[in-house]
Amino acid sequence: MGALPPFLLWLALCGPASATELVVRSVSGLITEAPAAAPVGDDVRLAQQLARHAGQPLLINFWASWCEPCREEMPALARLPEKLAGTGLVVLTVAVADREADVALFMQRARLALPVLHDRDQRLSRLWGARLLPCTVILDRQHRIVARAQGVIEWEDDAVLERLRGLLK
Repeated sequence: MGALPPFLLWLALCGPASATELVVRSVSGLITEAPAAAPVGDDVRLAQQLARHAGQPLLINFWASWCEPCREEMPALARLPEKLAGTGLVVLTVAVADREADVALFMQRARLALPVLHDRDQRLSRLWGARLLPCTVILDRQHRIVARAQGVIEWEDDAVLERLRGLLK
């Protein structure tokens, strides 16, 4: 039997991804959408976060501690509210199919203080269409989805920051 094809080997090294949780390193870009209502479903934690941040734009990032591309972009995500000062942007993360202890350890080691919702059963990620990790959804001040991205985004790139400023007005 020959060696694994590079793509399969790469997937195996990324961690316990299933067919609906593939890890994406290449990016399709930040895709703007016509404003649409954010799905809340029956998740009380998400409803509480949305209520707590009423009138503020949100960036919701679906990620996992076992996902290398997710870990790589997390520090830049944590710096976004400062980089986009004056927009009121709040970054919220959703840890998908991950152990709470692993998430806490990663956040501690990376010295990140981002709010984390745990989605071990993947109900939230399915509801929001986050089938690839990382996946980011941008909500406007009325908490309507205005953009999304599948894969890693260079969050500190000037063009990306300008695009975000435009979306968050």
